[in-house]
Amino acid sequence: MPRHVNVPTGATQHLIRQAYEAGGKYQWAREAWKNSQESGATRIEFGIETQSLRNLGVYRRVILDNGTGMSPEEMPDFLTTFGGGGKPISLNENFGQGFKSSVLPWNTYGVVVISYTRDNPDGSMLWIQQTRSGDYVLRDYEIVDDEGDVYLKDVVVPYDDPEAGCDWSKIRPDWMTTGTIMVLMGSDRTSDTMNGDPEKGETGRGIVKYLNERLLNVPKTETGSIETRVFDLEARKNKGTRRETQDVTYDLPDGTTVALHQRMVRGLSHYIPKSAIKGSVVVDAHGTVVEWYYVPEEDRPVSGSDDYISQKPVVTVEYHDEAFHSSGAKSRYRQFGITDELMHRSWLVVRPPAYSEKRPTAWGVLSQASRNMLIPKGGRDLPWDEWGDAFYAQFPEELAAIRDKLRERDATHSSPDSARNLERILDALNPRFKAARVLSNSMGSVKGHPSSDRIKVRPAASRSPRPPRPTVGGTRTPPKHGARPEVDGPKTPIVPATDGPATGTNANIRGGYPGFDWRKFDPDEAKHLARFDAKDTATLDDGTVLQGVVYLNRSHPVFVQETTYWQNAVWPKADPEKVRQLVEEVYGEEAVAHVVHAQRLNGVYVGDDEDGKSVRIDNDDVENLLSPPALSGSLLGLVNVQQRIITRGGGTFGKRAQA
Repeated sequence: MPRHVNVPTGATQHLIRQAYEAGGKYQWAREAWKNSQESGATRIEFGIETQSLRNLGVYRRVILDNGTGMSPEEMPDFLTTFGGGGKPISLNENFGQGFKSSVLPWNTYGVVVISYTRDNPDGSMLWIQQTRSGDYVLRDYEIVDDEGDVYLKDVVVPYDDPEAGCDWSKIRPDWMTTGTIMVLMGSDRTSDTMNGDPEKGETGRGIVKYLNERLLNVPKTETGSIETRVFDLEARKNKGTRRETQDVTYDLPDGTTVALHQRMVRGLSHYIPKSAIKGSVVVDAHGTVVEWYYVPEEDRPVSGSDDYISQKPVVTVEYHDEAFHSSGAKSRYRQFGITDELMHRSWLVVRPPAYSEKRPTAWGVLSQASRNMLIPKGGRDLPWDEWGDAFYAQFPEELAAIRDKLRERDATHSSPDSARNLERILDALNPRFKAARVLSNSMGSVKGHPSSDRIKVRPAASRSPRPPRPTVGGTRTPPKHGARPEVDGPKTPIVPATDGPATGTNANIRGGYPGFDWRKFDPDEAKHLARFDAKDTATLDDGTVLQGVVYLNRSHPVFVQETTYWQNAVWPKADPEKVRQLVEEVYGEEAVAHVVHAQRLNGVYVGDDEDGKSVRIDNDDVENLLSPPALSGSLLGLVNVQQRIITRGGGTFGKRAQA
């Protein structure tokens, strides 16, 4: 008979602790809710154990449901065995450790579980706790039988427990016939567990907000959605008001009166306003769909108060009706081309296929063991850039129209005159820096990954005539081996990689250039002088659309001081607004030149590594050069900018007040 691999008992506490550390805030609430849902519950409550509240003044969190419950024989396995909840352990369904690992480390005094079934209406109860050695064990109770013999038992009928300040049999509410109750006892007899895990800083009304943001949709049952309530206690104020007189209140041993408040859990989708304009985009060959929602300006972007949900829309990933990786970060929205004008009113829900062991060769996502994040098949990061690029390539016309209308209020500063100045600067730059780039070519010999850029190759008729090829002994020099005829039209730059799906050829060619715009940055980005958004556009006064926008921070101290210097010290008699426009125009052109120069480096060969393989600058390198810190640094100490301001301002504003 083969020997099976087992985990030593003494190692269990370390596995539980490791899983606990990997989980996020309020993870235990998700695990408890999920267990209740899978037990067939139609009502789940995160309540307060009120007997110990009145008797001891202790705020204990209790979780109740009306599911099928557990028999006395099933209960010990629930908290003492990985996978003991009766669900199969598998790669994409259950890891058998969720509730245990998320709740036991901060409830060392214990978790009391009481369950009722149709066959066991009086209920059964157990108490799991941590010993001094760190192991988790079930508390033993001394039982005296009819003959007076004493024996130990770890599952008992709920009983009156003066030490705990409650009668365990009286916790069951009227609405529960069958179901399960879990009481979180904390680290000692007097621990307050109402707010959650103190180790992870869980406080206040975080449970209801967490569940509303973690559950994308509350599943339907035969009688409707699962009814989920979260109860909290607050000190009673303003006695005698109508609201206060309707509250359920409790008088504590120290004379304090607290009021019981309840809030419903409805799921993230509930808080996307019904008035939102919506659509969807398929973003990969696996069938991943990005659903987008834009809330009109006349409505609040979130349909609910801060008591129930955070007040910012988010980008999130759906997995089995749960929301993962939810983020309102600007960087996340910008990956999809959702610009600043839109992001504060836009919701994105990414719906990739879920990995299934029934289709092991098909791509999909699955939950990491902590159930706090998703990973794709193969264990890499989620393909955010690929999803974002594909969404942007098919950017919804409705969103583009809204964005353009909003921008009519604050047009870009990239005027046609500025565009001509940029062309002169970049034309001067191009001969000095003829970077070899790999461009898409179906007959090319260089493999790589296509980037999101597009470069338009000029038609042959518009190019300057080439000088005749040198001859040797009257015979024209043959083309180098492997050279391909140049094909006109849009080209995609290729980032060289031996395993890349695309092919290309080396070419010396120039791309287009982005626009620039000045604005006051939000506080979370205010320390930067500039940032570049490749998935944005700028429209000139003549209708020309520029791909990509460099945003410069008008309120940054460096630019404020620079503008003030030129207005007050150099041209004090000139219109200060026109002086500001000149300064901003020159700095904007300089920033655009930096971006274009950096972009041209993409795919440039820089040498060979010690194995003789080519080393080239890739997308990640260019992104680092164009990050807000790097772009900000490139705009400091620019002597050439000062000279250009003097030259262009002299003809407009006249002689300087000082050198």
